[in-house]
Amino acid sequence: MSHEFDRTDALLADIRDLVRHAGLITDRGREVFFDRADRTQQLAAKAIVIDLQTAVERLPEEYRDQHPDVAWAELRAMRNYLAHDYANTDYQIVWNALIRDFPRLLVQLGIG
Repeated sequence: MSHEFDRTDALLADIRDLVRHAGLITDRGREVFFDRADRTQQLAAKAIVIDLQTAVERLPEEYRDQHPDVAWAELRAMRNYLAHDYANTDYQIVWNALIRDFPRLLVQLGIG
């Protein structure tokens, strides 16, 4: 077993865990997520998206090449949007990513 394989497994475990935490947020429901008086869930979701992209970016290029169905560029773009244009964040886009894109990512990577 190579060092690179060990790293890939650890990154995939991190991705799976981040998606699990995203699920905990969505399990609380839309009303909690979009509560104007308490942005805690939105800020947590934003951190999860940024951390997920960081883990994805660290996957070996060969691994990413083996999974062409994953929207790699879109994941990167979303992370950049959230990290650099935080004042204009559209949290409906974040919500949609948490409930649709993240579970699909696990399936595409074969870890869901």
